[in-house]
Amino acid sequence: LSQVESLCLALYQGTSSSARAEAQKQLLTLQSTADFIPQCQFILDNSSLPYAQLVASSSLENLVTQFWNSFTVEQKLELRNYVLNYLATHAQNLEEFVVNNLCKLLCRITKLGWFDSNEHREIVDEIMKFLDASIDHSLIGLKLCNSLVDEMNTPIPGRTLTLHRKAAVSFRDQTLLQIFQVAIATLRSIQEVGPTKIQLAPEKENKVANLALSIATECLSFDFIGTNPEESAEDVGTVQVPSSWRPIVQDTLTMKLLFECYLTSSPPRSNMALQALVQLSSVRRSLFSSEKERAVFLQELMIGIQSIMQSKKGLEHIDNYHEFCRLLGRLKASYQLSELVKTSGFTEWLENACFFTIKSLQNWQHSMNSIHYLLALWGRLVAALPYLRADSMDSQRQSQTLRSCVLQVVESYIKTMLDSVDTV
Repeated sequence: LSQVESLCLALYQGTSSSARAEAQKQLLTLQSTADFIPQCQFILDNSSLPYAQLVASSSLENLVTQFWNSFTVEQKLELRNYVLNYLATHAQNLEEFVVNNLCKLLCRITKLGWFDSNEHREIVDEIMKFLDASIDHSLIGLKLCNSLVDEMNTPIPGRTLTLHRKAAVSFRDQTLLQIFQVAIATLRSIQEVGPTKIQLAPEKENKVANLALSIATECLSFDFIGTNPEESAEDVGTVQVPSSWRPIVQDTLTMKLLFECYLTSSPPRSNMALQALVQLSSVRRSLFSSEKERAVFLQELMIGIQSIMQSKKGLEHIDNYHEFCRLLGRLKASYQLSELVKTSGFTEWLENACFFTIKSLQNWQHSMNSIHYLLALWGRLVAALPYLRADSMDSQRQSQTLRSCVLQVVESYIKTMLDSVDTV
């Protein structure tokens, strides 16, 4: 054990590159055959050195992935229960990077064994035990939720895509909604005011909120129908959540909660709230039980965006600003102009969006990566203008406001581009 610990120290804290390379070479032998699993468990059980725990958990993950078919169903369950018990027992004194690795290991075992036995598919029941215990256990429970969604959504190298999709679809249907509900309930308990609010130290509360928002975003970004969208194909997709999600997605309190998270926090929590809102705003049209429900959902979205544009809260942070531009870009991609004009306060909303866009163009040095979302919004609004019915005074006023705003945006864009020539 002391030899392994000294190799780990040489690998992670050594100054000599040759000594680090030698230490890595020797430690990699732990990943060479499944016979080393007991040794890895021995290191975890007996070493208090975080780097040794990290090497042991990483080696176990590699061994499990590599030699999965060599284990019996009992051995697989035994290993899963070992990791669960280890996390439960050592929750208070493990370094964060070790916890992250152990969560990844447990989720890898769960995914590979998903169809081997019911216990693997009932992983959320085990996670709930963590969430109902101390704050340190709750944080591990939330990390397990986050890792599990990520693991189930990511193909494992060396295994067929068919096996990945089979497990992902089963997980989507049985477990994903439950995890999303955990994330929303956790956020609600933190955002609450009054005697029912959970009292946590600011640092712990921040960690809990960040994890809950990360889980919510991961759930809404899940590859629901196996299209495996490329991240480079930015902002073209509709979020294909299953119909069973209708009550929680359609409930405007969910959207209000995310806007509240944004308005009452700072990065990274605030921009994670916006990431979740970008996904939530893009849910498929057919999810809603009626056009009336969809209109209520859109109205809440417009009110939330309007409140940010008016208060300018958090927009001085570049990450928040970028995500907010993405949210505006998604709006017209997901909703038709004929729907937008029916929302209350649309004319005022247009004027605010116009002012926001012009300000962004004037400060183009700080917003170059985000401006195209705003231009896409105005481009789509203009393209839909000929199809807008102008058969009432309100419609005519909205149409005139939109034309006026577009002219101002175009003028500002041309001026900005000409003024930027000298700088560029």
